[in-house]
Amino acid sequence: MIPQFHSRILVRSLMALGLLAMTPVVSADATQDTAVSEDRRTFSLHGAPVLEAEHDGFLSIHDVKLSPTGDYLLVIVCGYECTDNLGFLIRTTDGEKRPVTAPWDFILQSKAEWSADGQTLFYYRINSTGADPPRNAPPRGWVQVDVKTGRKSPGLERTLKPAAPYAVFHPSGRAPLTVHAEPDQKSRIVGSLPAYAREIVVTGEATRVGKEIWVPIRFQAIMGWVNQDYLYEDAPPAALMKR
Repeated sequence: MIPQFHSRILVRSLMALGLLAMTPVVSADATQDTAVSEDRRTFSLHGAPVLEAEHDGFLSIHDVKLSPTGDYLLVIVCGYECTDNLGFLIRTTDGEKRPVTAPWDFILQSKAEWSADGQTLFYYRINSTGADPPRNAPPRGWVQVDVKTGRKSPGLERTLKPAAPYAVFHPSGRAPLTVHAEPDQKSRIVGSLPAYAREIVVTGEATRVGKEIWVPIRFQAIMGWVNQDYLYEDAPPAALMKR
């Protein structure tokens, strides 16, 4: 037995080296019993395969995110270059699975989050990083999924969590994110967050400005407002990884 790990990087590094032949993922209350195969092509729940690469049409398992209630798992699997990724919702009680994504409606890398009550899943939709999407492709951006009904809508109810760390991302490149004195693009710029910025803290409630949602943040000595679309939750997974 090795100590429990809370680091995605360490776990993935061990998996890549083949040091985790079968990786159980156990929730904090130890009610889940899941495993990722050594080659990351099979995901099992309660000892039975639920997702298989050849059968379910993916390359490998990329990430697993447990809902706050422990009722569901989001399993993100690699599509094109592990950027245009597929997602499956799996019910932890019986292994029932259903796809979250669809053609031209992919999860960007592992940019997905659960609402605090576990009833809504949010993910950043991308159409493709390797092909030109059709004119009728769904709009890119944050999407929310009602877990019970599967209904999708723009992610307007996405609420950033004060207790969670966030990181910067920009779907069009590695441009820095400007920080403003007020929740307005025209307000004074007080700094910028580099593309690699992590451990960003949300310090207050969000405010809507037109179609945008802005949040007050702190990063090192910088404090101000940013468009929350360019932040993603960078917390370690709710599940515990152990050998």
